[in-house]
Amino acid sequence: MPLLELADVSKHFAGVVALDGVNLTLERGERHAIIGPNGAGKSTMLKVISSELPASRGTVSFDGRDITRLSPDRIARAGISRTFQTSGYFAEDLVVENVMLAALARRDSGRWQAWRRLDRTPGLRERAMETLTLVGLEHRADEPADSLSHGEHRQLEIAMALVQQPQILLADEPLAGLAQVERERISDLLRALDRELTMIIVEHDLEFALGIADTTTVLHLGKVLSQGSPEHVRGDPEVERIYTGGRSLDEAKDDTRTGGRPRLTVRGLHAGYGQAEVLHGIDLHVGEGEIVALLGRNGMGKSTTLNCLMGLLAPTAGTIEVDEQDVTRTSSLHRSRAGVGLVPQGRRILADLTVEEQLKLGQRPGTWTLERIYELFPNLADRRRLIATHLSGGEQQMLALGRVLMRNPSITLLDEPSEGLSPLMVTVVRDTLMTLSEEGETVLLAEQNVPMALSVADRLYVIDRGEIVFEGRPKQLRDDPALLRSTLGV
Repeated sequence: MPLLELADVSKHFAGVVALDGVNLTLERGERHAIIGPNGAGKSTMLKVISSELPASRGTVSFDGRDITRLSPDRIARAGISRTFQTSGYFAEDLVVENVMLAALARRDSGRWQAWRRLDRTPGLRERAMETLTLVGLEHRADEPADSLSHGEHRQLEIAMALVQQPQILLADEPLAGLAQVERERISDLLRALDRELTMIIVEHDLEFALGIADTTTVLHLGKVLSQGSPEHVRGDPEVERIYTGGRSLDEAKDDTRTGGRPRLTVRGLHAGYGQAEVLHGIDLHVGEGEIVALLGRNGMGKSTTLNCLMGLLAPTAGTIEVDEQDVTRTSSLHRSRAGVGLVPQGRRILADLTVEEQLKLGQRPGTWTLERIYELFPNLADRRRLIATHLSGGEQQMLALGRVLMRNPSITLLDEPSEGLSPLMVTVVRDTLMTLSEEGETVLLAEQNVPMALSVADRLYVIDRGEIVFEGRPKQLRDDPALLRSTLGV
């Protein structure tokens, strides 16, 4: 008897078909990868299995039992745990307390009174510590969860899923947004898990997904395009076509332009968190009509720089000028009104609002109108009445950018727009930035995807440990492999 079976499963959102007649059978201990471009229905499939979203049609069976209409908590108690694209945790609680809370979802935990102290539940801390040791976080057990790095948050989330002792683990893009060292750590962790644990992994990293999987499903526009062994999927030309679009990001931008009058000027910028200084004297400028890339590995200070520029983090020294006006000590609201727009890392889509409601929320007069946004992003026009949190990751990135453009900013700050996107969707982001360049928009792009940044930028800076270590044209960096290795580790 299969451990998990999906029969003719479909899911519709306000007329949009996210899943269309999906069938899947998994045996005990099987490791299954679900791949496909953004918007294919991968995360929706996990949400239907875990009952976060009800299926519009079809059945989900677990261990011979129909679980289609069970609530998410009953699904978890039955033995299905999951992780998410964006790590979820209780930021102010200790690492071990997060895992102890997750352990209460175990099938044999019984009911827990909210007024009862966690450390008075027999055996709870011990089980949590065993799991933290398994994922390599035992040394951080008694520290606040918010103090962990991005990669360690992934380890914590995996621990919170594993402590429930599931029969099936659903992992939604576990490598998204991680630096190379973190990717390797999480990859090794997942590969080393007990082979008796059945796993379904959604991932854009094809090398990892096809390397860990016994079997694979390729989704496209909500339908199963291909299903079988990783070798079968690798050899399917249709899979390559829909996944990459046959388009390359290998070339540096040829027709780089020189910016006009200064839109943004930063001098001697220092900033940090508490006693830890992250930025050590950043100098950069962006001219009107330029796309300037700020490249760097994770943790080097890219997002900190953009947060300072937007007024979300106060600098300890230095100056920031927008349109030659000093805004260093002004609020983020003042900077937004002055023409600075931020597309944040992680998109930060507002729950319970439709696509069109979000676009209209901060609308200001100017050349970017609702009609122009829909022309730039046709997918959003088709989904204008859909609750925005039901969009795919790529569509949410379009919405986040469209929302800022509707404010008609004088400069747009883009923080890691390619994070967690499929190769095809990365090219869509690239093409969108090229369109903005042709429209004369001014953009500062913080990115660690080097090929994508080189293909769109007029100029670029490389930041390393809070300092600018290179400034120049894209071709200068592309044509100097030694410089690429020394500054970016590629």
